[in-house]
Amino acid sequence: MASTLSFLTVTAAASAVLAVLGARKIHTSITAERGVTLPSLRALPPQSTKRAVYPEDYYPGGEYADLSFGETHYFLFGPEDGKKIVFVHGLSTPASVYNKTANHMANQGYRVLLYDLYSRGYSVGPGADHDPLLYVTQLRDLLRHVGWKKCNFVGLSLGGGIVASYSYQFPDTVESITFIAPGGLLLPSEIPWVGKIFLMPYSEDIFSHKSFKGYFSLKNIESMKAEFKNEKCVPASIEEACEILALQFKHHAGYARGLMSTLRRFPLTALRPQYALSQQQSYPVQVIWGTKDSVVPVTTVETIQQLIPRIKVTKVEGATHSITMTHPEAVIQQLEGFVC
Repeated sequence: MASTLSFLTVTAAASAVLAVLGARKIHTSITAERGVTLPSLRALPPQSTKRAVYPEDYYPGGEYADLSFGETHYFLFGPEDGKKIVFVHGLSTPASVYNKTANHMANQGYRVLLYDLYSRGYSVGPGADHDPLLYVTQLRDLLRHVGWKKCNFVGLSLGGGIVASYSYQFPDTVESITFIAPGGLLLPSEIPWVGKIFLMPYSEDIFSHKSFKGYFSLKNIESMKAEFKNEKCVPASIEEACEILALQFKHHAGYARGLMSTLRRFPLTALRPQYALSQQQSYPVQVIWGTKDSVVPVTTVETIQQLIPRIKVTKVEGATHSITMTHPEAVIQQLEGFVC
């Protein structure tokens, strides 16, 4: 009996030690890359067919710039003497989200600048908090790199929050602002439960670990396609976007970490002062929103109207949060003649 108890005690102690060592190993594997800049899709071999859905030359004029937080991929095209317009994309899909809109504007004589936010596409994933400071610094650095002192801004979703934060600090560089389903104005009650999970400590480390990447990739793709569950088929632009999401999750080392850090560190409900400042400025400002947007609700439009009473509001009937991909003509119509 004594030997049995001794054996059980030793076994229990050994199990406890192994559990601790296992937990430490898991924790180490999760946090090992914290603070390290992770490579982008550029790490894929140039000849890799995996690049096909979102190649480095997706738009003309693709270049790289070494900015404060790392290498940024951007596109600059259209007539050099054209009116300048910079497009800032949202949380998940890189610069490809503006495909038809950006190409049309360039063909109409505008000088177009697009870029991949940090941790997306061909821009590296900095080991830093993905907060307004990071994103505003990237935009400021890039504009200085290309020599633009003043231009028109278009911001989609998260990009809207970035543009609002940027214009709050540098209003004299703004010629006009177009917000498309902008982020940063949600009510606390409107944050989905999954968003609240990412507010937990270490969430960006845990959920960007390789063990979870496949799951979140699948859920992101399912969520995007779910917007069209009542349609005959998923639009080709959405199928492309889903392929690009999967590409980033699988082959951009910093992508998942960047998404989680953004959800945790970017103020999804607290950018009212940043938006409100536009009311005091002389530049034109407008908001475009789809009536079937389930990500950015109509309360955001109501809030932005309260903050900027002079804002021009366009509601696109039937459009979802994927408005730039499914309704580019509606976006183009509002941009033409609006940008200065």
